[in-house]
Amino acid sequence: MMKLRIVIPFFALLAALPASAQWQKKYPVVKYGVIPVETQTSTTKTMDAFLHHAEKQTGVKWELYQATDYSGVMNALIAGQIHLAWLSGFSYCQTYSDSKGGVEPLVAAAATDGTMGYNAIIVVKTDSPYKTIEDLKGKIVARTDPLSGSGYLIPTAAFRAMGKPVDEYFKSPLSGGHVQSVLGVLKGTYDAAFTWTSKNDGFGNLRQMMNKGLLKREDIRVIWTSDPLPSPPVVIRKDVPADMRADMLKLFTTLHTVDMALAEAVAQGKTTGIMAVSHKDYGLMCQAAADERESRRRQAK
Repeated sequence: MMKLRIVIPFFALLAALPASAQWQKKYPVVKYGVIPVETQTSTTKTMDAFLHHAEKQTGVKWELYQATDYSGVMNALIAGQIHLAWLSGFSYCQTYSDSKGGVEPLVAAAATDGTMGYNAIIVVKTDSPYKTIEDLKGKIVARTDPLSGSGYLIPTAAFRAMGKPVDEYFKSPLSGGHVQSVLGVLKGTYDAAFTWTSKNDGFGNLRQMMNKGLLKREDIRVIWTSDPLPSPPVVIRKDVPADMRADMLKLFTTLHTVDMALAEAVAQGKTTGIMAVSHKDYGLMCQAAADERESRRRQAK
């Protein structure tokens, strides 16, 4: 699903461009993808102000691209149908591999204390009897989507390293998404679920659900937390012009100085700002992604 937000007449935008502007002539429309973390309608509303600001700053129109699953956005990025996309760390690594290095992370959100990163977690209902991982042995612990870092890759790798393979230690169906996972816990469909959050629930699935009135934080309890993971990045195609990349970097990294709400729209929650990142920041996650692909390959034999 694509939605177009036109802020001011396109020709007026072009007229306002500096004489040195070049990339805008080749790319009169910037297409920005967002992996599904809430409903498409909610995402569109969340991103409206950012798209408005981006159009004013870059002098071109912006389109928001959404899909029903992670792979839809990733494939659109690889195919050149969109120029940038907000992805999970794992889906970036997968896209990097599938595109043979044709994409790179541009920026990511800092947590409320200024640090970069978030955590995969296991949540249970607060009034449940489950206090430890061992209490959940043999229980239904949902994962989200095979292309989710916090909802699939990291838990799968971490529990394999503990000698507690997720598919053997728990019953672990796929919920289809982080919101569905937590709602399933609240409804009793699942005993527990993997999802993600950042320090003090600043950004992440829990924050988004609280903001939308889908979750009261006191109704769930965290019983496992992963090591810190790199923040979900905004990823850009490597074949865009250098001046376009530079303008995109400036656009995102100045958001918090213009209006913090714009930075929070990109971060999908609370943040101190959007910071520049590089591929090396995702090195460990990309190695985990490669290990997971190899594990799946061996299992398929």
